[in-house]
Amino acid sequence: MDGQVGHRFSQFTPKGMTKVRSMVWQPNVLRDFRPSPGLERLTPDLAQAVRSYHETWPDYGVTPLWELAGLAERWGLSQVAVKDESFRWGLRAFKGLGATYAIGRYLARRRGHPTTFDFPSLKTLVAAPPLTFVTATDGNHGVGVAWAARRLGHSARILMPEGTALARIGAVQAVGGQVDVTGTDYDGTVAQAAAEARHHGWILMQDTSWPGYDEIPGWIMQGYLTLIDEAIKLQGARPTHVFLQAGVGSFAAAVTGYLAQCGGAEPPAVVIVEPTSATTFLKSAARADDRLYPADGPLDTIMAGLACGVANPAAWDILKHWASGFIASDDVVAARGMRIYAAGLDGDCRITAGESGAVTLGVLSLLMEDPDYGAIREALGLHADSRVLLINTEGMTDPAMYRRILWDGYLPYCSASSRDLG
Repeated sequence: MDGQVGHRFSQFTPKGMTKVRSMVWQPNVLRDFRPSPGLERLTPDLAQAVRSYHETWPDYGVTPLWELAGLAERWGLSQVAVKDESFRWGLRAFKGLGATYAIGRYLARRRGHPTTFDFPSLKTLVAAPPLTFVTATDGNHGVGVAWAARRLGHSARILMPEGTALARIGAVQAVGGQVDVTGTDYDGTVAQAAAEARHHGWILMQDTSWPGYDEIPGWIMQGYLTLIDEAIKLQGARPTHVFLQAGVGSFAAAVTGYLAQCGGAEPPAVVIVEPTSATTFLKSAARADDRLYPADGPLDTIMAGLACGVANPAAWDILKHWASGFIASDDVVAARGMRIYAAGLDGDCRITAGESGAVTLGVLSLLMEDPDYGAIREALGLHADSRVLLINTEGMTDPAMYRRILWDGYLPYCSASSRDLG
C-alpha cells in the first residue's frame, strides 16, 4: 500500500502524514474548533426533536449500545462501546434515519406543515398520484429511501452502481424500491440520479450536496442525529474518542457536529476512517489548503458503503474544523474488524458487522495491538482513561462476502514481522 498511497499523494507534500502498511494517518492541522457553517443545524436540542419524530414511526426502538469490556481490558482502555445500527427497523443499517426524516420534512412542507409533523399525520398526506423519490446508492441509503417512501404511500426509484452485490439489490427490491443498475461507479450514478429527477420531475433524495442542492442532504444529516443522541445517553460517561466511517461524509459530519456542541471543556477526539481507494477527506486534510478534493483512481474496495470519490462539501465544512485526524484503511483492516466482532473475544457479545460497519474496530485493534502503529496511538492519546465509541453502521448486507471473509479467511491481516498480535 505504501507505493500506492505515495503515488496518489505525489503531487503535493503531505503535512504530518504517517504511512504504515495497511493504514495511513493524517493529523488534521486545520482543526481549530471554529463554529462551522451548518453546525447550528446539528445541535443536541435539534437531535431531541428529530428523535421525537422518529419515535412516532411504527417499530421504532433504540438500537443497542454494547460494551466490549473484554476488548477494553485487553487493550488497556477504560471503555470500548459500540452502537449497533444493524438492528435499526430491520433494515440492517442506520440509513433509514436520514431517509425517514428528510422525506417527512419534504412532505410536511409540501402540505403546508413545515415544522410540525409525525408519522400518523404524514400518512394522511398521501398524494394522488403518489410521488416518486429517486436516489443513487451503494445499498443502505437506497434501502432506507425505498422503505420510508413505501411506508408513507409513495414510490422510489433507486439507481445503483455497476458491480453492486446482488444481495444489496435484492434488499432494495424487498422494501418496494425499483432498481436500475447503471454502467458507472457511485459518483457517476449520483449524477445520473440527479438527471433522472430533473427529466421526470421526481424528488431527488440524495445524501450528499453540491451547489444548488443542499437542503435535502441537510435534512438527511439531521436524521442521523437520532443515533448519536441515543448513544450518548446510553453510554453515560462522555466518550473521549470516537471513530467514524466516511463515504460522502454526511454521517460522520452529523455525529461530529453533535459532539462539538455536547458540552464539556473539549469535544472528543474524532477520527475519520475512509477506504484507501476513496480518501477524499484524508487527501484534503493533507493538502491543508481548506479545499475539498476528490479521490483518485477507481473506487475499488469491499467497503461498498464508503466507496465515494466525491464527498459532501457541507460535511467537509464541519470535519475540517473539528475532526482530530483521518485514517485511510485497506480492506484487510475491515475484514479484521468483522472477524473480531463476530468472535466475541474475552466474554464480549458477538456482533454481526458488515465491511463498512467493522472497519473502525479493525482500525482500533491495530492501533492498540500492533507496535507499528504505536506512534499513531500516542498521537491520539489512547490510554487507560480512554472511553472509545464506535458505530456499527451496518450488519451483514452482503452475505456472500461475509461468508468469504469469516468462513474462508479472505483478506487476512499479517504484521510486518509476523508477530503474534494476540
